[in-house]
Amino acid sequence: MAPPFRADQVGSLLRPKELLEARSSPGSSWNTRPDANAREVEKEAIADVVKQQLKRGITPITSGEYERTIFYGSFFDAMSGFKDVYVESLNHRPGLPTARQLHDMGITGKNVCIAKQKIKYERSAYLDDWLYLRSLLPPDRWKDAKMTIPSPTWNHMQMPDGQAFSAGAYSSDAEYLSDMSAAVRREILTLYDHGLRVVQIDDPMLPSFADEEFQQFSRTNGYDLDALLDRYVKAHNEVLRDLPPDLHVGLHMCRGNFPHAAKLSSSSYEAVAVTLFKKLDYQYYCLEYDSPRAGSLAPLRHLPPNKAVVLGVVSTMTGKLEDLDELKGKVHEAARVIAEGQKRIPEEALRDCLAVSPQVWQRLLFLLPFSAFCGTRKSRGAATRRRCAGCIEDGSRAAAFTNRSCLASADSRATRAARVSAWTRK
Repeated sequence: MAPPFRADQVGSLLRPKELLEARSSPGSSWNTRPDANAREVEKEAIADVVKQQLKRGITPITSGEYERTIFYGSFFDAMSGFKDVYVESLNHRPGLPTARQLHDMGITGKNVCIAKQKIKYERSAYLDDWLYLRSLLPPDRWKDAKMTIPSPTWNHMQMPDGQAFSAGAYSSDAEYLSDMSAAVRREILTLYDHGLRVVQIDDPMLPSFADEEFQQFSRTNGYDLDALLDRYVKAHNEVLRDLPPDLHVGLHMCRGNFPHAAKLSSSSYEAVAVTLFKKLDYQYYCLEYDSPRAGSLAPLRHLPPNKAVVLGVVSTMTGKLEDLDELKGKVHEAARVIAEGQKRIPEEALRDCLAVSPQVWQRLLFLLPFSAFCGTRKSRGAATRRRCAGCIEDGSRAAAFTNRSCLASADSRATRAARVSAWTRK
């Protein structure tokens, strides 16, 4: 099954300087809902970034997540039952890469949403955001837009079993996860009913199950990670149960890639590949493959024929541009591995099971057709992204997608893109 876009966007875009300033004004904060002035600046920034995506033929079309302060922004606030609680790192799930990195960075703890009462879906967290994004697009382009939603297991994974909720709220982890799955499912269906057709579930914690240090710690201390992963598979699949056939839902498994900050997990996907690809019911998976810490492409041999992988082969963590021949070789190698596992030819795997993306967020990326990677003449998605040198040299968050100097830099490379396209057609 071919992915909805041959060249995907998996994360947020850098916030424009004007939005950063509005969010930092008195009475407004990155940790609170924006005030009226900040909201107007936010809407203008979204309108501008959508205009630029339409102009450049980028799909999927997103808001850049400008309306959020973090990838799960406002989702849990929209439900009743949660309370934001500061939890010291030592009281997080033992051995979890997140807690490990916080400790290594000298951070003593962070806030976690704890269910103090039964979780209830009171209202949509993202409907207003989707309706605004939708208003900026012609109706025939709604299908090319994407929204992201956090995983139902996000808060649960932060805490030891039985500690993500109060004793008076739930009697078991299974009961808690069931209500979380129901809430995520209702959010997806609400957005679908208003025209959204592509949803990305963000789960930075699932790669932790493949982390060798976490696995070793759990074995040494008698923690059953396999049983926990099985519970999470059930929670995810309950979200996906009987969704409309024209709705595309993918899973993005990030490893915590933030510039100059923590990288939350390492190791190959091999230890969890069978579970992720064959037990989870997602249509496609966005996987990091832009650095050695992700391991080899060998786990892709477990991918079933009816699913797809978006290879995060373009890094935004370094200013060095990747060699196009190397990227193309990696995509073809992935096709070969998938084809061997599926007992088919690589060309079919390339056609049906692969897309590319920048692995991480936070940079303006230059555009290249998917054909530059796969060697085909036609591209289902309009383009993938390459970094803009202007943004890389300016490491601040204000080096935004809408920065005019960045756009000019991208335009100046059009000749190079034309040469790459001509080369791949030979």
